[in-house]
This record gives sequence, structure tokens and C-alpha cells, in this order.
Amino acid sequence: MTGNRSRVALSVEDLRVHYHTERGAIRAVEGVSFDLLAGERLGLVGESGSGKTTTAMALMRLIRPPGRIESGRAQLGDLELLSLSDEQMRQARFAHISLIPQGVMNSLNPVMRVGAQIADTIQAHEQGPGGEKMRARVSDLLSLVELDPDTAQMYPHELSGGMKQRVGMAISVALRPQVIIADEPTSALDVVVQKRVMDTLFRVQGELDAAVILVGHDMGLMAQCVDRLGVMYAGRLVELGPVQQLLEQPLHPYTRLLVSSLPSLDRRGEFRGIPGLPPSLLDPPAGCPFHPRCPEAIDGCTTKIPGLTTVVADDDSARIERRAACHLHTGVTS
Repeated sequence: MTGNRSRVALSVEDLRVHYHTERGAIRAVEGVSFDLLAGERLGLVGESGSGKTTTAMALMRLIRPPGRIESGRAQLGDLELLSLSDEQMRQARFAHISLIPQGVMNSLNPVMRVGAQIADTIQAHEQGPGGEKMRARVSDLLSLVELDPDTAQMYPHELSGGMKQRVGMAISVALRPQVIIADEPTSALDVVVQKRVMDTLFRVQGELDAAVILVGHDMGLMAQCVDRLGVMYAGRLVELGPVQQLLEQPLHPYTRLLVSSLPSLDRRGEFRGIPGLPPSLLDPPAGCPFHPRCPEAIDGCTTKIPGLTTVVADDDSARIERRAACHLHTGVTS
């Protein structure tokens, strides 16, 4: 982690996003709250459909119909992102909060040179000079993401997957945002290129003194890259804590099953998945959404939705504050 750990860069409170269909409202995100500290790397993981990408898109105000942000707050410095006008939010994107989208390599314009695409992003926000000064700025950004400045004259089809990912990164950080959201930034890349891309991302983070939200499903990557990890299930944040403690001593039954389902060279025998299927977000079960699959469910789990409760866990050298949405930690029994 870089920067001042005690300062909150982004505070998210009770975020709710629903997709309205003919069959009813799909509750994609339900009451998600967390703080992102300055200079921190926070991971969001979960099964497909857990709400992690929708959370990221909501923070960028990029939810499109039939989706709608129903409620919540997202405070970034003096900006409350969810209450800004469309034009104010357009100005805030890239300048204050930026997104490296999933499959960014496919979002580049195939008929524009790389340098022109980076310059377009800058000129959309700043009334600055073009010409030689802009070319120098584009070159600096390409160097920042470890690409040769001559890459500015190339077209996307001339680049490898890793190079395209770095170009997307350069576009995302062109205006030096305080918060960078990276949605599965290494998808479709081989393992060696993945490491290089992540190393580049975090070096850029250090240069900008930014905070990062890393969205993904690769627990191994999260273990190596983030400071804290949030686990999502059925649109809810069910556990949040320091990544090492969360993976070694999970508090929530879903997290325990998720970690135990990961392949390991040390463990022999049959592969263990998580039994059952995620619930329908059109008609979620009463109570805790995980209780139909949970081997530790108690009576209260079927009727009451657990809140994200602070749990203080003993560590060898300190007492570490963690959070879990589970009745096993709230004292509810019926």
C-alpha cells in the first residue's frame, strides 16, 4: 500500500442497483458499503453474477437501461458521484475516478492511431494546447506504462494483447485520477503477460499515489496483489478484511467454501466445488441469500438478512478488524 493509509479516498454507502425487466427487478447490487483508503489496493471477488462488475460500473455511473442506481452514496473527496449531473460526472471520469474495463483491448478504435486515442481523452476534458506539447504528453504516458513512445503512431491491430492492455491503462490514467477501477485487467492474457501488466498497473498507481479497486475472480491474483479483499455473493458484500487473514481464516461460510474449492498442489483427492447454485436475483430467498447452500446455517438464517458486522480477530502481533455478514458472528439464533 502507498500513500496515507488513514485517509479515505472513496466512501461507498448502501449502494443498490436493480435491472428492471418484464419479469421484475433483478437486484444486482443490494446495500454494498465500503471505504477505500488512499493508496490502497482493494479487491472485489465472487462468482459470476455476484455484483462485482455492476458495483464498479455504478461507481463510474455507467449503468445503462434497464439498469438503474436505486440508492446509495459514493463520496470521492468533495464529489458525491451518484448525485452529480451527467455533465459533472462526465468531467469527473478519468480526472477523479477512472475505469480500465474488462476486455479493454477490444475497446480501442481500430482505425485510429494509438496516440490520437490517448490525445482524444485528454482533449475531451482539458482546453489545452495540441501539437508538440500534446505529442510530448502522449509520449510520457506511453513511457509511464512501459511502452515505446513510437507506439503512438501504431494502430491497435499492430499491438500484442499486453500492449493493448497498457494502451488502455495509459488512457485511463491520462488525467491522473485519485481512484482507478480495474475490471479483470488480465483476462485473455497468458500468465507471464498478466504479471507484467499487473506490475505496470501498480507501478503507475505508485507514481500517481492513487487507490485501486481490482475486480476479478482469480483468488491467486488477488492474494498477490491487494491489501484488502471484499467477497461478494448475490449482490451483497459478505466479507471484507486484510487479504492474508481473509484467505487463511475466512469468517463467512461462503468465503470458506470459495477458498477450499481452489485447486492446490498440496491437496490430493476429489476436486471440491460449492454445492448448489447461486440464488435468482429476481426472487432471492428470505433471510441470508447463502443459506440454501450453507452447511452452517441456523434457524435465523432463513428469516433475517445479516448485516456486515465488525469482527475483531486476534492475530499473532495485533488485533485486526474485519467484517462479515453472517449470523454466526451477530449472535442471532432464531
